[in-house]
Amino acid sequence: MEDEMTETVSGREYTSTRVRGFAPWSPRPETVHLIERVQAILARYRAQLPLTNRQIFYILVGSDEGYPKTEQAYARLCEALNRARRSHRIPFESIRDDGTQSVGGPGWDSPAQWARAIHRSADAYRHDLTDGQAYHVELWVEAGGMVPQAAAVAGDFGVTTYSAGGFNGLTDKYETAQRLSWQDRPSIIFHCGDFDPSGLSIVDSLAQDVTELAAGLGAREVEFRRIVVTPEQIERYGLPSAPQKGTDRRGEYMAETVQAEALPPDVLAAEIRDALESVTDMDQLQEMVELGDTEREQIQAVLGQLDEL
Repeated sequence: MEDEMTETVSGREYTSTRVRGFAPWSPRPETVHLIERVQAILARYRAQLPLTNRQIFYILVGSDEGYPKTEQAYARLCEALNRARRSHRIPFESIRDDGTQSVGGPGWDSPAQWARAIHRSADAYRHDLTDGQAYHVELWVEAGGMVPQAAAVAGDFGVTTYSAGGFNGLTDKYETAQRLSWQDRPSIIFHCGDFDPSGLSIVDSLAQDVTELAAGLGAREVEFRRIVVTPEQIERYGLPSAPQKGTDRRGEYMAETVQAEALPPDVLAAEIRDALESVTDMDQLQEMVELGDTEREQIQAVLGQLDEL
């Protein structure tokens, strides 16, 4: 707890607050050990960073040393990670939590700054990797914190990853259906979500409503495929489970539930890659990669004239 705050934006007064900003920290020995375990996890899964707090929790629970699989233990872990990041023990960018959205920008300082940005954009140019593929494919992920990990895999296929946490509003569903109706080929939507009543209801709601809306807008065939978490994965990987929450009464009762973040990050990446490869002409994909390399060189040659700005 910190000293009393006397000035706030809202004008309210608080007798105590949690630590703000960067702050020194002297944790107890057992907490130091916990943070060291987390640091080892982040090093092990560096290729899948950033991880979510919940993913770290499940990795700890399933480790040889173990960790209590309770919400109280999860809350303690979250607080320890909060303080570890603020005290520079863990890099901020190694852990993902829900962020903010931004729209707009100030513009450019000069034509030269704009030219540099164009050069950087050209360096990242690639041809549409989905060009020539039989399907329009999208990847939907229930947990927003897992989107960067999923996108890192899907990006190799030119597939866009969307956050699908909670029950999407009607406007969102309509805009999805509209996007699918613009495609000149059938669409496949891969979905990653929790194996619990809410997670299953989310994908069922999305699939039924979006499919009907897309059909009404003249879209070609739309198919939803759930790829994470499945009963087969739960058994194959021995994923930790929990009883259904008493407040979650959607559909039939489920004796055991499993969160998507219980999948180890590298396993999640492998499951997503396998699913995408199953609907992708890999030879055609490689042709588009090579075409993009050629087109990038052509663009960079033309952009050399911008250096005079």
